[in-house]
Amino acid sequence: MSITKDLLTPKEVAEYLQVAPETIYGYIKEGKLVASKLGRRYRISRETVELFLLVTSSGGGAQPRTFSIAQIEEWVEEDQIDQETRCTGENLLASLRQGS
Repeated sequence: MSITKDLLTPKEVAEYLQVAPETIYGYIKEGKLVASKLGRRYRISRETVELFLLVTSSGGGAQPRTFSIAQIEEWVEEDQIDQETRCTGENLLASLRQGS
């Protein structure tokens, strides 16, 4: 099933995700999947389904990048940023220096 409608039933979401409808109802009750209750029936936005897939996806072995204080200082200095952003960056650097 391709998602072309903006609002889907739990059954349609279950078909799209290739799981049982009960699984979708469980996700809704657990707060894992946001749904609107219209009357006695749930509707789930297409955008919510896509976000659910993104949030529940595995990292695929990706590792978060880390940056040295020197790299951050260089970026703050080189980038053409406004004063408020510069102050925020400098405050973060000061916090990092105190923590190391």
